[in-house]
Amino acid sequence: MGAVKQEVEDVYAATAVARYCYGSKESKQERAMAMEAEEDGGGLEGELIPGLPDDVAMECLARVPSRSHRRMRSVCRGWRGTVGSADFRRRRRAAGASEDILFLVQTAPARGDGKGSTPECALAAANLTTGEWRRVEGHADAWGPVPLFAQCAAAGDGRHVAVVGGWDPDTLRPTSDVRLLDVSAGTWRRGPEMPDTRSFFGCAGGDGNVYIAGGHDECKNALRSAFAYSVAADDAWRALSDMSEERDEPQLVVVATPGRVLLAASGYLTEAQGAFRNTAERYHAGGDAWTSGEGYVIPGGDTAGKTCLASVRGTVWAVGAGKDGVREWDGDARAWRDVADGPPGMKACVKAVGVGNGGAVFVFGTVADAAADGVKYSAWVMEASGGAWKRVPVPSEFGGFVYSAAAVSI
Repeated sequence: MGAVKQEVEDVYAATAVARYCYGSKESKQERAMAMEAEEDGGGLEGELIPGLPDDVAMECLARVPSRSHRRMRSVCRGWRGTVGSADFRRRRRAAGASEDILFLVQTAPARGDGKGSTPECALAAANLTTGEWRRVEGHADAWGPVPLFAQCAAAGDGRHVAVVGGWDPDTLRPTSDVRLLDVSAGTWRRGPEMPDTRSFFGCAGGDGNVYIAGGHDECKNALRSAFAYSVAADDAWRALSDMSEERDEPQLVVVATPGRVLLAASGYLTEAQGAFRNTAERYHAGGDAWTSGEGYVIPGGDTAGKTCLASVRGTVWAVGAGKDGVREWDGDARAWRDVADGPPGMKACVKAVGVGNGGAVFVFGTVADAAADGVKYSAWVMEASGGAWKRVPVPSEFGGFVYSAAAVSI
């Protein structure tokens, strides 16, 4: 048994020093194995760790930090299948070893002196459990830079984050590209292109799907159309019924309630550029229809454009600054109820997203004392069950404006 224990320790030591990085693209063989792992619970062959029952070995592997998962997948077929399996993710949650990783599409420091250059975007990963921040890089020849104003969304399958659309930084034209990141494997692949090209659309994910709605076309006409990309099932887009209203720059939220609902909120009409409305409507997949009515409004009145929506604790939270800045939608009462004040020191909310499988909310916003501190943006997190806001340290190189955010629990 001592030899087995030493072997486990050697394996852990070898993987623990590996950086959590992202490869350029996923090989067909690895993707096939990962899909097989999802179907058969891991695709295991032989013992995971010689001399240990697989159940015990799984408990050991489930506790390895996420930064080493990509390295683990290269050890053997059994480990590759294990790391890609739903059972592995369940074991990590049960063991309290899950890590909450937030992906942010944000402005990045321009290369060179930055004078006269086009702003650049980058994908950042913030591990809220360990406090580590890093850039998520793909192979430059294969992917190029992250498109300007791109949207990102977690598919809700515990594995995939999609980077969708945006503007090509060279041509400044909208792109329909879709890039899909397998977070546990640290590998990228191309997804099917969006059915059309649009700018400043809403984007959200859940239940294995990525949804887009609204935005505007190349003639700046606000759109009512919406689509869903099935990441987990057939890897294809499908059209949804049109929203009842045009919505340029809307917010989309997937609510994990019975019959999973997609909420499209705010945005503005073609003739009213920048005049955000406080209306909202909901899409029910079972009936392929959008519904709106009294109660489907965003709190804040004419400041709706500064209120950020997020899926937290199975419902919708509206996050703003100041007293009673955080509210929760009560579906039974069809009304908003106060939850807490906004984050202390926040002047305006830029982005809010549910983290920890909806058990907490992360907020990125402008700070009121920016001139004094020399820092324009900051971040906070609060448990949904209550408690005080906690300020999240943001390294200076990750202090750019955030266009979109997605959270995955690994």
